[in-house]
Amino acid sequence: MTEVITPTRQLGGLQVQRVQQRSQYLNMLVYGQSGVGKTRLAGSADEVPEMRPVLVVDIEGGTETLRDVYPEVDTVRVRNWKEMQVLYQELYKGTSGYQTIVLDSLTEIQKLNMYQIMADLIKTRPDLDPDVPSVREWGKNLEQIRKFVRGFRDLPMHTIFTALEVETKDERTGLVKYGPMLSGKLRAEIPAFLDLVLYYYTKKSPKDDDYVRALLAQMTDNFMAKDRTGKLPKILQAPTMVDIFKYVGVN
Repeated sequence: MTEVITPTRQLGGLQVQRVQQRSQYLNMLVYGQSGVGKTRLAGSADEVPEMRPVLVVDIEGGTETLRDVYPEVDTVRVRNWKEMQVLYQELYKGTSGYQTIVLDSLTEIQKLNMYQIMADLIKTRPDLDPDVPSVREWGKNLEQIRKFVRGFRDLPMHTIFTALEVETKDERTGLVKYGPMLSGKLRAEIPAFLDLVLYYYTKKSPKDDDYVRALLAQMTDNFMAKDRTGKLPKILQAPTMVDIFKYVGVN
């Protein structure tokens, strides 16, 4: 079989490539209720040879669910924003050997960042309440999380973010919507940075009274979701990362 070589060129010093040349790495956000199994789903990347080894960045303290089912997954506990920055710098060097990074969860990561912002502020303004950020601190928090997500997304590895879900109600229409639990504009902005946004939930089995887990990959009136590849089914039942990787694939 003849190898097809796609010509590349530069424009103003920037690399130009055909749109068919997809990234070889997946990036996604999986959100849902606490306890639905987001960490376990992300950890199942260990079943995909192309995604091993896997590192779970544990902010919520929820890696116990992986102990017996995916014992080969590595984990690192991050307790503050400065530790997160050090971890990113190490991964940025490209020498860690990890093929997948799981950030569990983005909801807690945003809180860590705000704690650091307020701690730094109190050093110069001890009269302020550390639990009551102003508009300025919120603005700083939003921008730093934007940079954080872009930074990890662009690392040369598969990136999986998890987040809790939040319910909001449109007071004008009464429509209830669900999305990732992030503050301010981040709820709408962060999903735009990523290729896959998947809602993870449980549904009643049509065969019996038991419940099965499922992933929603397409937006509805009530749920935020998307699949830029267009390859995932709308609903994937009892999913693992093996299933997601099989549908989406990479170059």
